[in-house]
Parts: sequence; C-alpha cells; structure tokens
Amino acid sequence: MKKISHKSSAWFEIMLVLLACVAGSLDVISYYKLGHVFTANMTGNAILLGLSIGQGKLASSLHSLAALAGFFTGTVIGASVIENTKKGWSHYITLSIAIETTIIFLLVGIWFYEGDILSSGILYSSIILSAIAMGIQSATIWHLKIPGVVTTFLTGTITSIGMSTVTGFRKGFQKKIKDEVSELPLPKNLEQRIGLQIIVFVSYGMTAVITGWMEYHNFYLLPLLPLILIIIVLAIVVYQPGHPHILKNLSKLNSIENQH
Repeated sequence: MKKISHKSSAWFEIMLVLLACVAGSLDVISYYKLGHVFTANMTGNAILLGLSIGQGKLASSLHSLAALAGFFTGTVIGASVIENTKKGWSHYITLSIAIETTIIFLLVGIWFYEGDILSSGILYSSIILSAIAMGIQSATIWHLKIPGVVTTFLTGTITSIGMSTVTGFRKGFQKKIKDEVSELPLPKNLEQRIGLQIIVFVSYGMTAVITGWMEYHNFYLLPLLPLILIIIVLAIVVYQPGHPHILKNLSKLNSIENQH
C-alpha cells in the first residue's frame, strides 16, 4: 500500500467539506425539529431572535436565546481544548472533533428515544446540545486559521471568495500564496483557495437541500445523517496515514527503536 504523503491535501479538504455538511444538516434538522431555530448559523439565529422579540413570540425568542447560549458555550469548550497547543494541527484537534461527535451521538440518541414530539425540557436540551456541538466545531476550525474557510457560518466564506477573486484578477490566480500555518496542507495558490471555498459553500448548501428533502418525505433515519458525517470526519483525522501529528509520533517511535 502506497503511503500517503503528509503534503497531500485530499484528506484535509474532505474533512472540511464533511464538517460543512454536518453544519448544514444540523441547521435544517434543528429548524424543523427544534422550533424553527438554527444551531450552527448564529447570524440567522440572531435575526430570528429579533423577529421573535419584535412580534412578541416569547417561546421562539427563548429557543433562539438557548441556541446562542449553547453555541457560545461550545466555543468556550472548544477553545479550552485546542488552545492548549500551538497554531496548526495537533492531537487536541482530534480530541475536539471527538467531543463534538460524542455530543451529536447523544443528541441523536435523544431524538430517536423521544420521537417526533419533544417535551419542553428535551426541546431546550436538544437546542443547547446541538448548538454546543456547532460551537466546538466553529472554535476548532477558527483555531486552524484556514484562509477564508469557515464550516458553520458561511458569510465570511462568501466574502473571502469575492476578495480572493479580485486579488486573483489583479495579481494572478496561479501566484503562490504563503501558508499561515505551514503544517497544514493548505491551498498553494488563489485558484486552489477559491476552489476550496466554493466547494465548502456548495457542500453546506447541497446538504441543506438533501436534508430538507428527507425531512419533507418524513425519512425516519434523518437524524442519523449528521452523526454519520461526523463519525466519518473523526475516522479521517484518526486514521489518515498522512496525519501531521501521527507522522510526528511515528518518527519519535522510530527514533526510540533505533536507539535500542
């Protein structure tokens, strides 16, 4: 079997796309299942909160507040985990994704156990858990400092696509760009960067479309979609042969063996 070079970006790009898909699916499921609230997109959630308050809809405003509080809590948890390391990749990133996976697993278990009709307590618990998972994911990707790529809220990604396009026309799309974090397999030029940004954006949107279609047709196993996606992400970052920190650990093991 051919060993994958740590310079390969395929696994990293697939991870980003799948994380965007997780956010897209959870946003649609939470909107339909959790009282018309978003748990990944806090910009839209803030708008819904304002509308609810303006219209005097107390229940809807409390849903949005729970999502905002949960997302903030998730960012704090994520930052507490990943800020233990320097910029770039480390096993703390894998740990953060594992925590997110565990929370989504718990969330899906609650949904299957409770069925379609959620009691008030379970509803708010579901909103908070879903938002915490998305907050953790947001903090994790933010820590990686991938230029113009965010997997939970896409306003910044769209803005970056426009700015990168203008820069490309002025300076050339094939001009190499300096990696902010050299250990990560980031795009090497503007054309590749814009391509990745567009793929992440389209993946989020297409997953939302697919999730909405499944919801419309009352697909019973729909809650499993974000869980399956995040489990695949976790498997990629744990078992990817080109994983930066795995390569580093293997190098240390080889050094120890050579000494003996």
